[in-house]
Amino acid sequence: MSNFSDGEAFGRVNLMGEHLDYNQGCVIPLQINKSVNVHVKKDSTIEGIKIRSENFDQEIFTSVSKKKLNDWADFIKGSLYLFGKKYNLNICQLCIEVKSNLPIGIGVSSSAAVTVSTLRALYSLYNKEIKNSELVELAHSVEKDFVGVAGGVMDQFASIYGSQNQALFLDTKSNNYDLIKLSEEYVFLIIDSGKQRILTDGSLNLKKEYCKKISNKLNVENLCILDEVDDHHRKVLTNEELDLAKHVIYENQRSKLGKIALLENDFKTFGTLMTQSHNSLRDLYRVSTSELDLLVELCNSFGSLGSKLTGAGFGGAIVTLIKKELVEDLKMFIVENYPNAKFL
Repeated sequence: MSNFSDGEAFGRVNLMGEHLDYNQGCVIPLQINKSVNVHVKKDSTIEGIKIRSENFDQEIFTSVSKKKLNDWADFIKGSLYLFGKKYNLNICQLCIEVKSNLPIGIGVSSSAAVTVSTLRALYSLYNKEIKNSELVELAHSVEKDFVGVAGGVMDQFASIYGSQNQALFLDTKSNNYDLIKLSEEYVFLIIDSGKQRILTDGSLNLKKEYCKKISNKLNVENLCILDEVDDHHRKVLTNEELDLAKHVIYENQRSKLGKIALLENDFKTFGTLMTQSHNSLRDLYRVSTSELDLLVELCNSFGSLGSKLTGAGFGGAIVTLIKKELVEDLKMFIVENYPNAKFL
C-alpha cells in the first residue's frame, strides 16, 4: 500500500438522450475539459476519515459506514464504503482532499466525477486493479445504492470511457458504445443559468418511478423498447403518463438520428434535434425552467443551430451548437440579455 495517491475524472455534457439512461435508452454525452481531482493520503494522527474540499471550504470528519452524511461528501463516503466492502478492507486514517474546476449542481456530472476520481485514487493507494467496465458498475452503485439517486450509468460511463473531441454514443441497455469524431468548425458551448439544481431532493427518483409504472402498464421491460405511441397506449395511460412516455420514446429516436447526423457531419440536423429535445423536456417531461427556456430561445435567435437543457433539468445549464467563429459574439449577446450567465 502506498502512502498517498491521486485520482482524476472529467465531467460531461449530454448532447442528446435526456432522462434515457434509467429507461435503458441511447444517450450522446461529451466529456468536457473540467475535472475533479482527489488526493488521498495516510494520516496516522486521525482515527477515521478527514475530507476536505477547496470548493466548499470545509473539513468533514467521519468514518467508513453505511450512514449517510446527506451532503456532497456522501459520494466520497459511499466510494470508501463500497470499495472497502468489495475488498474486505478496514479503511481508516485517511485524509482526502478534493479540488475541482467542475461546477457543482448545473448538470455536468460533478457527482460522478467525484466518485470516479475517489475510486481511482483508492485503487492506486491500495494497489488494486479493476477493468473499466467494473469501475463503471462500482461508481454507479455508489450513486444508486449508497447516495440513493436513481439515475442510470451514463455519467459514470462518460467519465470513464468518454473523450473531449469525440461524442460518446451509448446504448445504456447493452453498454455498447461508439466514439464519434467531431468537426472543429462547430462548438458545443455550455451556458450555466445560475440556478443550481440538486438531484437528491427526489425529483429524478420520482420521474424514474413514473416511467417504471408506465412500463408496467404497457407490459414492456422499459419504454425505450417502443418505437412509437399508438392508440392502445393512449387508452391505457393518463394524459400525464402519455406525455412522459412520448418524451422517452421519441427522445430515444432522436438519439439514434443524432448519431447518424454526427457520423455524416450534418450539424444542421443535429441542431434541429437538440431543440426538439429541449421542447420535449419542457412540454412533455416538464423538467425545464423559465431560465433554461430563455437561454435556449436567446441562443437560437442569435444563430445557434440548436440548443437544449443538459442533465436532468430542474435548473442548471444548457448546451448550444454554434459555429466556432460566432462563439465570442454569442457570449456578448447572451450577457447583454441574461447577465447571470456563465460559460464553460
